[in-house]
Formats: sequence, C-alpha cells, structure tokens
Amino acid sequence: MKDPKQKKQLILLSVLALLLVFVLYYAFTAGFVSNQSGSLAKKSSENASIAPLKDLVIPRNPRRTGGKKEVPLHDIDPTIHLERLTEFDPGTPLSARNMFSLEAPPPPPMTKGRSSSRSGSGTPDGNVTSSENRPPAPPPVVISLKFFGFKLDLMQKKRQGFFADGDEVYLAFEGDLVANRYRVVRIGDSTAEIEEVSSKTKRQINLVTQ
Repeated sequence: MKDPKQKKQLILLSVLALLLVFVLYYAFTAGFVSNQSGSLAKKSSENASIAPLKDLVIPRNPRRTGGKKEVPLHDIDPTIHLERLTEFDPGTPLSARNMFSLEAPPPPPMTKGRSSSRSGSGTPDGNVTSSENRPPAPPPVVISLKFFGFKLDLMQKKRQGFFADGDEVYLAFEGDLVANRYRVVRIGDSTAEIEEVSSKTKRQINLVTQ
C-alpha cells in the first residue's frame, strides 16, 4: 500500500497536468478566434474604405467650374459620338492672317458660280446679254497698196516712192496721202511703212520686184 504522502503528490500532479492542458487549450482557441475576428474586421474596414463604383465622383477645379457640384461617375456617358466631328469648326487658322498686322485678311476668292453669273453684262431692262449677242468684231484692215520702187529727189533730198492701187499709180514722199486713204510714213530700201488713215493701222509692205 502506497504512502499517503505520495498519493497526495500524485493527485496534485494530475490536477496540475489538467490545468496545464486547459490553459493551453484556452490559449489556442482564444488566439484562433482573435485572429479570425481581426481578419474579418480588417476586411470589413477595407471594404468600407473602398467606395462603390456608382458613388465615385470626378473632382473638378473650383476655379474653373465656379463652385459647381462634382459629377458622379455613373452620370458620365462613355459613348463616343463620331458624328459630331463633322460639325466641329476649328475656326480660322493662324496661318490665314499675319498676327503682327492690323490689316484685315484678304477676302476669299469668288466661287465659280458668282463669276459665271457676272460674266454677262446687264442691260437697262435687267436682261443679261451674253457674248453671243454682242456685235461682231470689225474685220482686220487690209492695205492693198503695192510698193514697187523709189527715187531720190535731189532738190528736196527726200525719197519719193512709187505705189500702185489696182491700176492707179502714185508718186508720194514721206508724209503724203495716197488714194485719199493711205499715208506714207517711211520709205526704206526694201520696205515702206504705210498707215491706213481711218483706223490708224500701220503696215509694212515689201518692195515688189516684178
């Protein structure tokens, strides 16, 4: 039979062992629960810090917006309207005029329709006359005079030319009138310059050798 003292010691050791097991179990379960609660609290705080997408707003510069309210993100239309690009007017380019000059830029060139509408001249009745209704241009002046020789007048020291108009023969100095139509301007060695009086047209006629 065991000693009562040893029996008491054995009972005390058993109680201490059970107490140690209980303390370890409590410490383990308490730490696990605290870790789970901490992670849940952390997740909830992170979720609370992240605002939903519909509550996001785009901040504006108060100096530019004049104190207007911020626009929520869900109110912004992400649609791209390409048809509005055709209605965009970039305005007058800077290269169209000189920024250092006070003068206005030159007017734009006239269109083809306006120039064609002004091509015809207007009449007092308001009708436009085209080029087809204009009178025809006068025919070119033909000088039928022939130059077939000259001689030197020793007394006047001038050349006197021999001219023919059809069957008529004329002797004329420079400046004389021939056939009441032609004026002799100059008499040269092989040509003579003749002026038609009515039209003031001048022609050079060659010397006829035959």
